[in-house]
Amino acid sequence: MPYAFALPAVLLYVMFFIYPSIQSFYYSLTDWNGINPEFNFVGMDNFMYLLEDLRFRTALGNTLWYAVGLTLGQSILGLLLALLLHGGFKGQSFFRSIFFSPQIMSLLAIGYIWAYIYDPTTGSLNTILTSLGLSELAMNWLGDMDLALWSIIAVSIWQGAGWCMLIFLANLQSVPKELYEAASIDGAGVMKQFLNVTFPLLGPAITITLVTGMINGLKAFDLIMSMTKGGPGYVTESISTVMYDTAFTRNLFGEAQAMGVVMFIIIFVITMIQLTFLRKREVDI
Repeated sequence: MPYAFALPAVLLYVMFFIYPSIQSFYYSLTDWNGINPEFNFVGMDNFMYLLEDLRFRTALGNTLWYAVGLTLGQSILGLLLALLLHGGFKGQSFFRSIFFSPQIMSLLAIGYIWAYIYDPTTGSLNTILTSLGLSELAMNWLGDMDLALWSIIAVSIWQGAGWCMLIFLANLQSVPKELYEAASIDGAGVMKQFLNVTFPLLGPAITITLVTGMINGLKAFDLIMSMTKGGPGYVTESISTVMYDTAFTRNLFGEAQAMGVVMFIIIFVITMIQLTFLRKREVDI
């Protein structure tokens, strides 16, 4: 009977995940163009081409920088927000809702809004900086090849910090107050209590935020497409945006599928490494 109840979910999982994944790997070994039902088996040629493709290697580097910046930025900011909003002061629920609200917004909508904010001539960011007498800080945020990727990372951190805050808050609420009382009796100040009590017990939350942040960063697509479409040049392209362009603009579905396989392998390896090291530092309460 338990297997009978689980069967529908298993069938859906196989139909919409396992089978497409196997199919993607198969097509990555062909020259399929996505339209013609006839195609040729090319073996590892698509993967060998990726090793020599400067555009793909640039996108791979951008993706790694994006993932690391997003993961660290939103985790640190989320932890700071959680520590500030963990308490019994009046209005904390309101502030929690405000900081979490970007998480429930569409990434495409966020991208278009921030593209307007970053606009070098009419955007509100440069307008505010100029009105404050800080015109030297006004930049072409999405047009400067040195700033564009970091400007998108900043938006992704702003969008994801609320999720990390929620995870850290849930973990903080599970820490027994007796531990803080014992530490206070021993003469530990606020900083020592954080380093010796709070931080070690935040292991589960740290694992969740770092792993999910890295996965989301490596799959970056929506914000980049809505804010820069990979420009200027190729400095903000990610693996996902190159894969999209390769498949739906250049009709090289076999090559695009090879990119997808590479991205899957990278995400799987990094995730396994993270889980191996992060779970070792988790402390049971």
